[in-house]
Amino acid sequence: MGIGFYGTSSRITGLSYSAALINGLNASKFESESGIRAGRQGGKMATATNLAITGSLVYNTGDLRAGISAYYGGSTGLSQREADSLLLDNGVFSTPVILTEANITYSKPLFTLKTLGAVISIPDAEKLNRAYAGNTASMMFGGYFEAGINLLHAFKHKGEQKLDLFARAEIINLNAELPDNGISNEINEKTFFITGLQYFPAKGVVIKADYTLRNTGEPNNDLIINPFPEALPYYKSNGFFNIGAGYSF
Repeated sequence: MGIGFYGTSSRITGLSYSAALINGLNASKFESESGIRAGRQGGKMATATNLAITGSLVYNTGDLRAGISAYYGGSTGLSQREADSLLLDNGVFSTPVILTEANITYSKPLFTLKTLGAVISIPDAEKLNRAYAGNTASMMFGGYFEAGINLLHAFKHKGEQKLDLFARAEIINLNAELPDNGISNEINEKTFFITGLQYFPAKGVVIKADYTLRNTGEPNNDLIINPFPEALPYYKSNGFFNIGAGYSF
């Protein structure tokens, strides 16, 4: 929830921008194995007790598209009394979460190349762990590189339909840096290799099938408080197939 504006530069052809003021995150929901994801607020559950500012720049020139974006927002969202009882700072931008991201896409009729990288910084992660015991990292990062070839174009097919053979490599590290009271868990260090086909019958519509190979580190058994006596073994390497469809509007 929030308010924002966007536009294009009158001085630099192909440059567009956006900025917004939105509700922040809820740090009490941060988790070691999913980072800040569970801290998102949406719909009627969103509050303005903490706020965030975001901004982005996107530059398009010919077949190249490059973008950068940033987010800075509070994550406490508590009254002064509640914050004091947990030894947390109080204010709409207190206990900040800082996210920066950059991406590049180079697209031709025959092939497409994409890359993206993102870094999350939580300077007060130690305070959050003391208050909520969420084992939150002070820094996380992720990124991917993807290459695809349009098979229909390669075989001289005319029209807007596309059939892409693609491959993607991803890396995610939710334990890139830990505060003094953080506990390392190598299960949060993940790599993915994905390859498959995606068919675009019309603009904005995709049907996709792929194979994913996921690798992680060893789980830290010291973080399992109540282990299940008949728990299945954990495999660091897993492969699985996915089939899906999407619509962009």
